[in-house]
Amino acid sequence: MFVNLFRTSKFAAQNFRRNLWLSVITVFILVLTLFTISLVFTINLVADQALNSIQEKIDIDIFFSSTASESDIIEAQVYLQQMPEVDQVTYISKDDALEKFAASHLDDPNIQESIAELEENPLPASLVVTAYELDDYKVILNNFEASQFNEFAQDKSFTDYQLVIEKLSNIINRIYQIGFILSIFFIIISVFVVFNTIRMATYAQREELGIMKLVGATNAFIRAPFFMEAIFYAILSAVITIVIFYPTVLLASPYINSFFEGYDFDFMYYFNQYVLHVFFLELAVALFLTTVSSMIAITRYLKV
Repeated sequence: MFVNLFRTSKFAAQNFRRNLWLSVITVFILVLTLFTISLVFTINLVADQALNSIQEKIDIDIFFSSTASESDIIEAQVYLQQMPEVDQVTYISKDDALEKFAASHLDDPNIQESIAELEENPLPASLVVTAYELDDYKVILNNFEASQFNEFAQDKSFTDYQLVIEKLSNIINRIYQIGFILSIFFIIISVFVVFNTIRMATYAQREELGIMKLVGATNAFIRAPFFMEAIFYAILSAVITIVIFYPTVLLASPYINSFFEGYDFDFMYYFNQYVLHVFFLELAVALFLTTVSSMIAITRYLKV
């Protein structure tokens, strides 16, 4: 078994060298295909994580007027917590709001001095509402605005987060669509290139294959090197792709992280968790494309 595998690999390597430039072009096209597919796959992974990171920062801040008593706010909190769409409601008193504001401006002596001179706390009490799903926020707002507690509300903030998510989703969808179209385009080209490479190899060796058949070589033994050659293309292209793709991701990481500045998101940390998934996806796609193409070419042109 090992002897046959060694011989098959040896013949496959010879085929690769004999058609070196054609082999290089085949690997190059496969690398382009795998790189594009890896990009689409990574975009999907990163998009999910990025949206989750943003959604974790999303909440509805309901600020109450000075006419609202603490008991009114507590009742509003209980009302919100009873909604099935609501995950959590946090009450922030006027004193807590002032304390958080002061803590966030510790390095600004002017603000600290102004806070020390205050005779009355100007900051409103508020409720911070988080939902289970992004679409639940509109339902929560609509229900709250229809309730008797809305008259105590001074202001609500949520719109800016919607704009961020919609903008990010549009960008991601656009990149994904372009990447998907390019992937299909390169897949079609890869199939034709591998098909022609194997076809040329069988044509160039037709006399040798005839002699092998005359001396007793089986059909499987004659065909095996061409399948092995296709596997070489797949493995080599997958390795080259990940070697190119990983540094590309590494270089792009600071720019992507800066886009999500202020959110709990680290692009490289998340990508490193899935880098093996990306590699095995590349390898699986490459093996599928090369083996299917070579099988079609061998079946059609290798008459043994």
